This record gives sequence, C-alpha cells and structure tokens, in this order.
Amino acid sequence: MLLKRKFLFGTTILAGVMAAAAPALAQSTQVPGVTVTGQQGQEATEIEEVVVTGSRIRRDPVNSPTPLIQVEREDLLSTGQATVIDYLATIPALSNSLVPSDTTGSNLNDGGLEFANLRSLGSGRTLTLIDGRRHVGSQAGTLQVDVSTIPRLLIQNIEIITGGASSVYGADAVSGVLNYILRKDFEGLEIDANWGQLVQGGEADTRRISVLAGANLLDDRLNIYAHGEYERAEEVYSEHIDWLRRGRVALGIDADPTQASLGPVNDGFIDVAEFYGARRLDRPQWGSTTLANMQRPSRLSDPDVPFANCSGLSTSSACFNVDPAYTYWYDGPTARLANFGQRIGNTGTNRPWNIGGDGEPANLTAFNNRSQFPFQESERYQTGLTFQLTDNIEFYGEAKYTTEDTFDVGQFSFWDIFITDAGFGGGINSGSFVGPGLINGTSQFSTRTDNAFLPANVATAIQNNTFVRYGPATANADGPVLNPAQSGPIANHRGFGIERNQTNNREITRFVAGLEGNWDRVGFIDNVNWTLSYVHGEMNNVNREQGPDAIRFGHAMDSVVDLAGEVNGRPGEIVCRVQLLNARGITIREQNPNTATTVYTDPNTNPEIAGCVPLNVFGKGNQSPEAIEYITAAIRVRETNEQESAVAAISGQLWDFWGAGPLGLAVGAEYRREHTQGIGRSADTAGRVLQLNTGADFLPAEYESEEWFAEMSLPLLRDSWMGEYAELSASYRAFDYTTAGEGDVYGVNLVYRPIRDITFKTSFNTSFRAPTLQEGFRPFSQTFVNGFVDPCHTGVIANFQGDDAAQTKANRIANCTQLAAAKGLAFDFGSTTVTQADDYRPVYGSGIASVLGGNTNLNPEESESFTFSTAIAPRMFPNLSLVLDYYEITVNNVIITPGGQFLADDCVSNAQLNTQTCGLVFRNNPTTGDPFDNFKVGAPAGDPIGGFILGPINRSKLETRGLDFTVNYSLDTEEAFGRNWGRFSYSLGGLWLIDQKNFTNPADPNAFTDSTSGVFFPRVEFVSRLTWRPNDVLAMTWTADWMSSQDLNKNRDLVATGNLDNQPYDWNRTGNFTRHDFAVRYDLRDDLTLRANVTNVFDTEAPPFLGFASTFDPYGRRFNVGLNYRPF
Repeated sequence: MLLKRKFLFGTTILAGVMAAAAPALAQSTQVPGVTVTGQQGQEATEIEEVVVTGSRIRRDPVNSPTPLIQVEREDLLSTGQATVIDYLATIPALSNSLVPSDTTGSNLNDGGLEFANLRSLGSGRTLTLIDGRRHVGSQAGTLQVDVSTIPRLLIQNIEIITGGASSVYGADAVSGVLNYILRKDFEGLEIDANWGQLVQGGEADTRRISVLAGANLLDDRLNIYAHGEYERAEEVYSEHIDWLRRGRVALGIDADPTQASLGPVNDGFIDVAEFYGARRLDRPQWGSTTLANMQRPSRLSDPDVPFANCSGLSTSSACFNVDPAYTYWYDGPTARLANFGQRIGNTGTNRPWNIGGDGEPANLTAFNNRSQFPFQESERYQTGLTFQLTDNIEFYGEAKYTTEDTFDVGQFSFWDIFITDAGFGGGINSGSFVGPGLINGTSQFSTRTDNAFLPANVATAIQNNTFVRYGPATANADGPVLNPAQSGPIANHRGFGIERNQTNNREITRFVAGLEGNWDRVGFIDNVNWTLSYVHGEMNNVNREQGPDAIRFGHAMDSVVDLAGEVNGRPGEIVCRVQLLNARGITIREQNPNTATTVYTDPNTNPEIAGCVPLNVFGKGNQSPEAIEYITAAIRVRETNEQESAVAAISGQLWDFWGAGPLGLAVGAEYRREHTQGIGRSADTAGRVLQLNTGADFLPAEYESEEWFAEMSLPLLRDSWMGEYAELSASYRAFDYTTAGEGDVYGVNLVYRPIRDITFKTSFNTSFRAPTLQEGFRPFSQTFVNGFVDPCHTGVIANFQGDDAAQTKANRIANCTQLAAAKGLAFDFGSTTVTQADDYRPVYGSGIASVLGGNTNLNPEESESFTFSTAIAPRMFPNLSLVLDYYEITVNNVIITPGGQFLADDCVSNAQLNTQTCGLVFRNNPTTGDPFDNFKVGAPAGDPIGGFILGPINRSKLETRGLDFTVNYSLDTEEAFGRNWGRFSYSLGGLWLIDQKNFTNPADPNAFTDSTSGVFFPRVEFVSRLTWRPNDVLAMTWTADWMSSQDLNKNRDLVATGNLDNQPYDWNRTGNFTRHDFAVRYDLRDDLTLRANVTNVFDTEAPPFLGFASTFDPYGRRFNVGLNYRPF
C-alpha cells in the first residue's frame, strides 16, 4: 500500500508491512491516532489516509478491505533469481507463474514471457496493473502483461490482492490483482547493475544495468524523470544442467499379465527401474538404420515383449524395432552393426536403451537437448512527469518503450526414410528405373539402395534381408517360429535432423496521460478526490521460426552418382536424383502431397531442382553447410495488440451518522478497446511443405467495453464497547462488452477489530473474465501433438491407474470397440483372449499434425471468491505480527484449451462416447496392411486438419481453497539483552493448500480431478527469511524455500488396481524440497551499496524421476553480485 510517512520507521512494526527483505501481508496493528515509539527515542510514525490497492476510497491502511501481499523494490533488486517473475514465483500464492524456462520447446511466439499466475488458476485470470491502470497485453489477442517490461528500478513496490476484484478493477481479476506502484517525485541519479549465473558451472549468465535520473523544477511543481535499462541472459541448454548430463532414465523391466487367469498384476517383480549413463540409439541425430525384422513375443504370463506382426515390405513401425542383428550405426562415412553394450529395458517391442554402447546420452538426445532457458536481450526506456497545475490539480504523463529479442531451440526436426528398391524397379542407372523417391508428408520419405551416400554394406544387407516371423505367444510359451523366413528388402533410416528454432522480437509502447485533483469540500462532500486517465498501448511481435523444407529435404537426401556427368558434365559427381531425371528429359511431378499431380513447369530454373544440393543423411557430421542451407526454411508471423483505456473516478466522504467515521463513496466509469491482428505463417509458407507450424492471418478483431462502477464504505463503530473499529464496504460494477454482452459483479467486505491487538476481515466477491480475442478469433494454424499415448492401446488400458480405475477401463474398452467397429475393425482392447494377435498396440513415431484455432461461441467465465483474514499484533510483543488469510475461489464456465491427449482420453473414458471431444479427434489414417495404422489417430499427408482440432471450450469449473499464513518478528539485541549484537528480523510466509479441483466432465458435475498434493500443487509451501544486521551498513539474509512432498502417483490408485509392484514406492512422491539462499548487502558508502547472493547453496536437486520442473529449481548452485550507486 502507498503510505505517506513523516518519519522513518525505526523498530516500529506495521504488522505484515515491514518484514526484512521479505514479501509480507499488508495488515497494520495501529489505529488512527495511536503512535508507537521505537528504540533510542526514535520519533513516532504518522500514517495518513491514502488510496490503498483493493479500493478506490481513501482510508487508513489499517482498514484495507482485502488481504494484501507487498513486495518492495529492494527485494527485487537484491534477489539471486534471474528475473522478476522468478522472484515472485517464490511467493507461494504465485508459485505456478509463467517463468522464462516455461517458454521454450514447442511453444511459439512466447519466448521469455513472464506472466503472474495467482492461486494457480491461470495467468489469464490474474489482472496486472501499473499504478492502478491497465497495460497492453504481451501476446496477440490476450491481456496478460509481461512483467519483465516493467523496469525494476522504477518499481516502488508491488501490491498483490489475493482474491476476486472485478467489481473494483474490471475483467480478469478472477484470482486477484498485481498492482505495480512506481516511484514518485524521484530526484537525483541512481545506477543499479547486476551480474549472475543462470546455471551451476557458469555456462550461461545474466547481466543488467539500470539508470534512473530525475529532477524537480519550477519550485518543485514539475518533476521529470528518465529511465533506461539493458538486460541480457544467455541461453541454457539441457547439456548445461549437471543432473541432466548424468543420463538417468526410468525403463520398464517387467510387464505384468493383463488377465487374472495368466497371473497376478502384482507378480512381485518391480515393473520399472532407473538407470544412469543410459544411451538411446533408435533415433539419433542424422539417424541409424534398422532393417525389417520381427521381435519374438513373450509368453502371456510374463508379456515383456508384446506381439507385433510384420509382413515384410510394410512401412509399419512394428517392422523396424532396433535389434543387434538388424540395426546399423554410422561412424563418419562408414556403417557397422550397432553396439548395444549392456542392453537395458526389457519391455516393449522397441528396446533402444543401453549402457556402454552406441547411441546418444539420455536427456541429451536431439529430442531432449533443447533450450531450457531462452536467450534474451532487452532494452527498456521510460520517461514521465508530474506537473502541479494548481494547488489542487496535477497533470501526469508517461511514455514507455521496450524491445526484447529472444532465441530458443525446440525439438529437432525428425524423419523416417524408408530404403527399398521394391516397387521402383532398378537403380537410377538401370533400364527398369521408374520415378524419384517419394515424399509422403513432412517427415516420411523414401530412397533406394543406390543412394550415393548409403554405405555399400548397408545397401547389400537391405537387398538380401530376410527375417524370422513369429506367431502369437501363448500363456506359457513365447511366440513360435513361422517358416519359411520372410523376405524383407526394406529398411527404416530414422533420426533427427536440423534444429527447429525460433527468434522473437517483441516491442511495447505505452503512453499515459491524466489529471487528478482534490478539494477539501464540495457541497456536502468532504475530501473529494478525482482522477481522469487515458492509456494507449501497443504490442508488436515478430516471430521467425526455422526448420526443414520437406520437399527440398526429400530431393536432397535422395542423391545418386551421375556416372556419365549428365547434369554438370562431371562424371562420377553426386547429384540429386531429380536433377539426373531432368537431365534425361524425364517428366518430374511435384512431390507436394497437396499438389501431387502437378508437373514442374520449368525444372531447369525451378530452385527446388536446379538449386538442389545433395544431402548425406547417414550419420552425424557428414552434412555439408551448402546442403543444410538448401533444405532450411524460415517463416514469420507478425502480430499486433492495441489497447485504449480511459477511466474517470471521483471519491469523497459524506456524513458521519453515529461517530464511527464518515461514509465513503466512489463512483466512476471506464471505457476500453482491445484490438489485435496479425500476418500468419501461411503468408511466408507460400504453398511449401514445411516441418514447421503454418497458420492463416489473424484478421482484425476487437471489442469495446463500457463499464460503470461504485464503491461505498460504511464505518459501523469506533472506540465502542463493541470493539475498536468495524467497517462494512461494498462495490458494484456493470459492464457492456460488444462480444460478451452485458452483466454485473459485486463485492462485500467487512473489517472488525474488537481490540487493537487483533483484526478480522472477510469478503465475498463475484468476478468475470470475458473471452480474449485470441480465444475467440484466433485463426486456425497447424500444430503438432507430441508424446501421444493412445487411450485405446490394449496395454495402456490394462495398466491404467487413477480415480475409479476399474470403471474407466471398462468404459475405454466399450468405447474403443465402438469406434473401431465404425471403421470396420475389431481389436481385443480388454485382453480378454489368451493371445496378443488381436490386441491393439499402435506405435506413434512422431508428433501428430493437428490444427489449433479460436472459438467465437465462448461464454464469459464467472467466479465467486470468499476470504476471511485474521491479523494479530500482540501489544506484549510489539515486534511480532501474525496473519492468517483463508480463501475460497470457484470459477464457472471455465475456458480451457485442451491438448490432444486430453481430447482423446476424454472421448473414450466416460460411460458413453463424449460426442464433443470425440468430434475433435480423427482416426483417418489411410488403409495399409497394418490394422494398427488404420485405427491410429492421424490423417493422410496433405489433410487440412490432421489428427486433432484444438481450441478453447467452456468446460465446467475450477475450485481452490487454502490458507495463507505470515509471521513477522524483529529483535534488537541491545534493547532485549543489553548487548549490541545487532538486529534480527524474521519472516515466514506460506500457503496451506486445502483443495485444488478441476471439474472437467459436464455429464457428471460432481466428478473432478484433485490436484492437491500433486506435482506443482504442494499441500504446504513457505518461504522463511532471517536477516541479521550487525551494524548500520551490513545485512546478511538466509532464505529457505520449502515445499511439501508431491504425488506422482497416488497410493490409493495403486491399491485399487492391485499394481503395487508398478515402481519403487519412493518414486510415487517427490519428497519434501528445500532450497537455501544466502545474501549479503553492504553499504560501502552512503551512495554505494554492494550485494552478493548464493542461490541454492547446497545444490538441492529434485528427484531425478520427476524430470525438468521449474518449481523445483533445476539450475543448481549459482552466484550473483550487484551494486547500487547514488552519486546525487
């Protein structure tokens, strides 16, 4: 809260306001007219009535109607965390905020964004304000504010309301408000600089310098300031993080029987074990080659290897499981059978893991070795002024410009290249040759054994390949050998290729102008305060995504030897096959699946053919820079947000009816316009087939809102036999959106202080959130669903664990059977037969192409929140305060954008097929010889939709409730013990999460998913800070950030399914997690302060089976230093 202080605080404690180097709940122990004397005759603190966040009525901060958390500027400057949001995320109420490490990977257009997320209800339900005013959103069509664009040195403090506040501040304040209060009337020069490590070992660092200058002119009637800031953070890769480099992986070592007649699910053998130093060899960068083969299925009483049929020339993934006799590894230009070392992982048909052999280290494969923290380079500028026009009227203005460039690498491009001469006739130089290799989409290609870069031993092995076929296993016998051996002259060369990366530039401009004034009295209204403000903001974002052009990749990798020099007159030269075909006058059809019948009109000048550069895809390090340049494509998206906001408000005090204090009243109106538009990736795609995300233009979309609000405070008693003070307040807001329509919200608050030592507060608020322009109007664009697990997979159904597992299994069996029957297929989804031949066991080799877009039929979200707070500041312990804040929030008509996995699971997991979600999942793969492929989620290459339609929907509700707690205490040793050992300050702030429920099944309103105690939702978390100030110039702080253990699997689910041997028991929970930080601050001179931090002093790591989770501090021990210089 904004306090006008006439004296320094000394040892005075305003409960929850002052806590050394810690965010604190803003409550106060004082009442009007009461003074507290500090040590050594320190003069008393005087507190005046001000406007407090959470209300527009001026009042004593003691009587603030809602709970507040306050963060000081010094907290932000002194932290060892890399960013503002990383520090805010240490506050339990904000622990699941979006931090930069969350913006890497497959996400687009969001590099480096920092969004606050109160109560883990989503950043879109948290309203961020600057001095109580709106700020333009940082992503196209959204309202979330990137808090990194708010310069740290300009921040006075951050006030956080933890509860619904739409009736006071408008839409989006569903879970609360973050109000950044900027410094006022700054005079002088201040320079702040910081350098720090981003990761243990120092492979990446961050640095920042900020300068603030201000002056008072015209007899102090005019104040002007200017601020500039530069910040740079290096990119952190997976390989920079020590615990990822250890190559830890959890693998199946035992598969349980799927039928009780075959044996118990709990057979006493642990199903999963962990291994270190593991390597994976089935899909390395630039590939390994596996010849067609078939794995022998295990007996059904111990079904480690399931039955997967291979018919010889099929391109089914069931035919290309890695095997020591069929898989080739590349060393430079040569190939040999792969070294499987000590093979680990006994379950599944494809068992690619080993220790000591070939392959890429676990966690550092081309799939995993991506950016974990994006490269960021930012410049931020802001200037402003305040001008006292008269004694009662002030003009203020601000102008702001920020620019940020980011870069990060996501998953590398991937492909499957089938090598066979079958169906193509002979080689390029044989008379029976017909046509080029095939390009079957963005990631599936074909070439022949005459490929110029394919080692001769591999080509010969493919041509002569045969393998043993096996029949289905029985209860007590492995699958029998079927004679004769199967001819299989085909191989799959699969791997990762060039990286897919993105660069992003985001610019924000914001202008603020306004007038504010006050009069002692207007008519019968006292202490009149009024404000008029206007905000204009713009966000411009340009994202450049880079990856492979599939057509060019297909041409380049299908290279041959031009024996006669027909292309360039150089016999023996390696050329692209299409170039040699063109030189021979053979008609070449485009390989674009969308235009498969089109003939190249002028192949001699077409850059896809004339410019083709042969690409060696057989082994890492064999690729020429010219070939990489030829296959690399880049596309851009350009997006704009524009915001206009105007607010007029007036407040004052009316009558004092019974001596408790005057009636407070505030009324006002707000107009806001949000506009967005963009040029999509399709403009740059220009008909090309790219392994990148495409998308149409974001056509101009906007909405306008008109809102009217009122607020009232009614003091009920003061210095009465019934108590020290009580106040009832209420707020109301009516709105009219051009998209969401009309509605209203309200809030009621009560403050009661029976004695000066204790204060009670309670509130009930309704709030709303209108669908954003992105949720409503986002154009459909291509995306990929990665890591998909088919909920109809026989093994997945058998091993399903979760609430009501038995019923869910039965539902999936019935619903998947119905879906398959509609396609004329039949599988044994429930393992009811004593064979695996009729099971459904698909293998998904890569991401599933899908589309993602908006939904114009969305309804606004509505919420109700209730809080009850108790603040205790006992007089017998003048430096102690305790605050408890209980909260309940329910959000209805929740807008979610479910992922493909959610849609597929929800389609088949209920008592009947869910027509809403089933209609968004497509099993449209073309008919092949493999029935698994026919039923898999997906669509033929060139299909405009793909496997999923992803987009926002209104879906049931969210509920959360919990208890915030804060303890603050300070001790002056000289006052307490007569010995001057300095001053100690202690704070403890935390959260006890009672419930975090997600109701996602409209057919059963009482069914919910309980996230409480799950990963990212610890039952208890707190931050403890102890600061020792031995003298006036030195302060040392120890911080402990603690989270209770979180469930990866709930024990009750394992008991319900009887699968107690699923994995080691201690893997089911993360265990408690504590990170310790040390900080030192030293005032070298009056104008120079030095500081140093060690973050995660004891290098605490999350359990390795959890994987990368930003809330568990994955970066290890790191250091930072900084200074603050104030020359005048």
